[in-house]
Amino acid sequence: MNTTSHLILNLAILRRPTQPQVTWPVLVGAFLPDAAMFVFYGWARFWAGLPNSTIWSEAFFAPFWQDIFAVGNSVPLAGLGLGIAYLRRQPLWMAGFASMLLHHLFDLPLHNDDAHRHFFPLSDFRFISPVSYWDPNHYGVLAALVELVAVLLASVYLLRLIKSRWGRAALLLTNGLTMIFYLGFYVRPLWAA
Repeated sequence: MNTTSHLILNLAILRRPTQPQVTWPVLVGAFLPDAAMFVFYGWARFWAGLPNSTIWSEAFFAPFWQDIFAVGNSVPLAGLGLGIAYLRRQPLWMAGFASMLLHHLFDLPLHNDDAHRHFFPLSDFRFISPVSYWDPNHYGVLAALVELVAVLLASVYLLRLIKSRWGRAALLLTNGLTMIFYLGFYVRPLWAA
């Protein structure tokens, strides 16, 4: 799933009307598994000067980066963090680690040849899903449409929960970015054909 979708869906699932204080931990937990990807892309594109085709076909699969991605996408490590936070009675940390786990659970069935090692360090197994959240060769157009609809429905729910103008503006901006990505990646190529 796209990072923006993780932010919105995790917030809709984990934030309760009576617990606005968990908003930031949930958002941070939803973002952290993808954080290394942004660092990687920034390095590959702007420091190493690689073209996008090389970034996603070669550099992404380099063992160094795959090891870093494995740490950020590890279900056992996020589960350990959640367990420790629970034992220490730290609800904000619990919300953050629960959000990381939710991110992993959403990603697990939506990655094909770019699957993460979600069970690192216990195993290097990768679940190669027949469905990809982005690859049209693996139902990516349909998966992305389902993701978009889920994000829009979750946003309608969140608009009732979020009271601040800044929060609502951020939600609408995130929805706009999600729509732009979907239209640019899937719809625009259809018009060009």
